[in-house]
Amino acid sequence: MPLASIALYWRAMDASQEPCLQTLVDSGLFDCASEHKADICIYGLAATQVVFRQDALVVAEQTDLKQINPAIDFCLPAHAGPALLRHVLQQASRQIQLKRQLQQQQAQQQQLTDIGLALSAEQDHHKLLQQILSAARHFGQCDAASIFLVDDSNNPAQLVFKLTQNDSLAINFTEQHFPLDDTSLAGHCVLSGETLNLEDAYQIPSQLGLHFNREFDQRTGYRTRSMLVIPMRGHEGRIIGVIQFINRKRHDVALTSAELTLCHTQAFDETMLPTLHSLVSQAAVAIENNLLLERIHQLFEGFVSASVRAIEQRDPTTSGHSFRVAELTSALAEAAHQHNQGELQALRFSHKQLRELRYAALLHDFGKVGVREHVLVKSKKLTPLQTIKFQYRLALQREHIRSRYLRRQLMLQQLHQLDADAEQQLHDDEQQELARLEQIRELVEAANEPSVLDEETLQHLGQLRDTRFIDLGDEPGPLFSEQEFLALAVKRGSLTEGERSEIENHVTHTIRFLQTIPWTAELQNIPIIAGAHHEKLDGSGYPNQLSADAIPPGARIMTICDIFDALTASDRPYKPALPVSRALDILGYDASAGKIDLPLYQLFCRLSHSHIIASLKNL
Repeated sequence: MPLASIALYWRAMDASQEPCLQTLVDSGLFDCASEHKADICIYGLAATQVVFRQDALVVAEQTDLKQINPAIDFCLPAHAGPALLRHVLQQASRQIQLKRQLQQQQAQQQQLTDIGLALSAEQDHHKLLQQILSAARHFGQCDAASIFLVDDSNNPAQLVFKLTQNDSLAINFTEQHFPLDDTSLAGHCVLSGETLNLEDAYQIPSQLGLHFNREFDQRTGYRTRSMLVIPMRGHEGRIIGVIQFINRKRHDVALTSAELTLCHTQAFDETMLPTLHSLVSQAAVAIENNLLLERIHQLFEGFVSASVRAIEQRDPTTSGHSFRVAELTSALAEAAHQHNQGELQALRFSHKQLRELRYAALLHDFGKVGVREHVLVKSKKLTPLQTIKFQYRLALQREHIRSRYLRRQLMLQQLHQLDADAEQQLHDDEQQELARLEQIRELVEAANEPSVLDEETLQHLGQLRDTRFIDLGDEPGPLFSEQEFLALAVKRGSLTEGERSEIENHVTHTIRFLQTIPWTAELQNIPIIAGAHHEKLDGSGYPNQLSADAIPPGARIMTICDIFDALTASDRPYKPALPVSRALDILGYDASAGKIDLPLYQLFCRLSHSHIIASLKNL
């Protein structure tokens, strides 16, 4: 720090000392200030009172140098001459400089610590880079700064120009990718691992073999002069990028022309490098941690998506359902977050909560892995094996009928009683019994569909329940088992009570499976949200018959989206897809009956249907 920044105050000095002090001030070596603001206060012998301050040095003349007030920093003998006075002031100034340098270093260390804490706490990658460049410009006292990161996901690796900041220019920045080679200053520092300190980027010493690309300067009119390029090393020593410090300023002015740049910039001196290296090292650790966290999120996202796809492969008919529900749930949650009227104005979701809700929506059917596959994929009331057995029994009855009538025909022929009328009667009787079997087949085939079972069909099934037929051992037996009858008698859908209970238990399985995962704090509610997507506000849902107050807002949102997708999905073989308008009507009945959240349903209806339909088609 220059001496001119040190302020003097003096009082009660003799005639030979006054001109000396005034000359020091007039020459610009010192400033002049009041007694309470000066850095050095000088008191002559005639001074009746001395003011002692912790932030100022006291220089005082003493008649008896053996008895010195310990509060006096520099003691002068009586009537000290100008030369001695200058020498003492020089020593006092040096002490002030050292003290200020120490304070500056301590302040920088504290600032570096604060910056390190701030960088380590920032999880948004773009905001982190902005903070790093702001700190770089502050500590480097420079007009601009840029950051480049190595992208080794490609082969060969690339250098990515991630961000730049400039006090003098408003820059419409777009991320750029470059080959990782030594044709650029940043690439050279990455490959060599060396710090590059240039006094003037336009006048790089030829022995360095480097070239500065002036394209940006030519396009914007900016003048890049002093430049410091420091590699960022990760915790394993691998260079992950560089930070460029550009145009260290002498004064805080906008560098709007080449002339101003040449006048007001200077080189980065060696005393700055330790601090800037420390900052760059902290930035490297923060970026590496941030990228690691981002990759963990990507890994988890991939694991969740792969898990959902693996589970949905067990039931290809509902493939894509979980992804569609997640898309719709996220859209409705974001719409609710932005809604500022009525009951929903208090419903707000943070970024982390939206991510938690999306994962819960993706995993809401995770428990289907615990449901037997033939129940999970059951599209008819009878299982495929039961259908085959029934068809085989019918075929066996047909053969019994044909065989019986052939035996009768043979017997009549042997008795010479087989005339045309008898043969026609046998044929008519045979066709009548076969026609009855065909009616039974059609009846069972109709009852086997998962549509609504009418009472007439149910009565016919009841009559067939007690009808006996000949089995393989020529013994009378039922045409279908009790279990098959109960399945065919289901009035709606394809599942028996037991099978429906097993399907509904997938929610319990979901809760149990998800509870075994050691979720982080921001994802810990996933089992609760996913496990409540079949609960109803009136307590009629499952598996826990939760009341309205116990159902999380995220689960209420997911319930609407889950029902909507189940109604409109075109990939269900056991039912046709409903039009969006009809699906919304059905949801409206549930909302009016107090089963689902009415304000959320009304907001869902106001969402862009084109967005909803696009979501269903794209996922």
